[in-house]
Amino acid sequence: MNWGKIKTMFIYVFIVLNIILLSFFIYTVEKNSADIVQEKEIIEKSMANDNITVEENYTKKDNLGYVNVTISDLKDIKQDVAGLNYDLTKSDKTAILKVTSEASLTNVNKNNYKVDLDTFLLERFKPSANYIFSSYDSNKKEIIYDQQVDGLRIFSNNNARIVFRVEDNGDVKSFEQTLVTNIRKDKNETLVTQSQAVNRLYHEDLIPKNSKVKANLGYYTYISQTENQVLIPTWNIVISNNDSGEIKNYYVDAINLDILNKKQ
Repeated sequence: MNWGKIKTMFIYVFIVLNIILLSFFIYTVEKNSADIVQEKEIIEKSMANDNITVEENYTKKDNLGYVNVTISDLKDIKQDVAGLNYDLTKSDKTAILKVTSEASLTNVNKNNYKVDLDTFLLERFKPSANYIFSSYDSNKKEIIYDQQVDGLRIFSNNNARIVFRVEDNGDVKSFEQTLVTNIRKDKNETLVTQSQAVNRLYHEDLIPKNSKVKANLGYYTYISQTENQVLIPTWNIVISNNDSGEIKNYYVDAINLDILNKKQ
């Protein structure tokens, strides 16, 4: 028996088998990619027929990871700004710094009240973290600024925000601050796109006809404990229905594509 020829034959068979398996793998990947593209096109065409418009978000973040944070006790916050009075309290084990100003910081009836508050935070109060304007609720008479991590806001987190109180005449003379610190980042993972997040909501029948859709990337609370939280990269998708005027907020996990607040 010629073992040399048999050995050579096995090598050739092994090479051919690898080529076949590689070809099958490439075919499967290309087919799956084609199916995904086709499904995306079908959904987008269906959304267009339903008169659903999506505002494009041009974020350049493609990779992010989970973020671990600690809820601050705010004891290290300097309380030395002239004209401000401070009161450090606790609510449900969360430290809250209540601040009142002797003079009005701004008035919401002014067109540039947000600029006034931005300037106050940047030049006078100087918090140890960045906060960005989120919303003004005229019914609750409060203006909310969300804390940011690396330029991305922490969505809907009572432990990471500044809430300005609006008086009956529109003056803003008091606010409350909460803060998360000790930011630890896990390894980065590839994020789903805005389009994938929006399509997921549409697939779940959560976007009604005649709606406008806007999305922003940030962080949402994934796990919350007494002193620590885990934040997950998240698409905040705001749906405004043109027929009813109703506005809904959804949070879609930007790593696993899970809807984090499906029940509303």
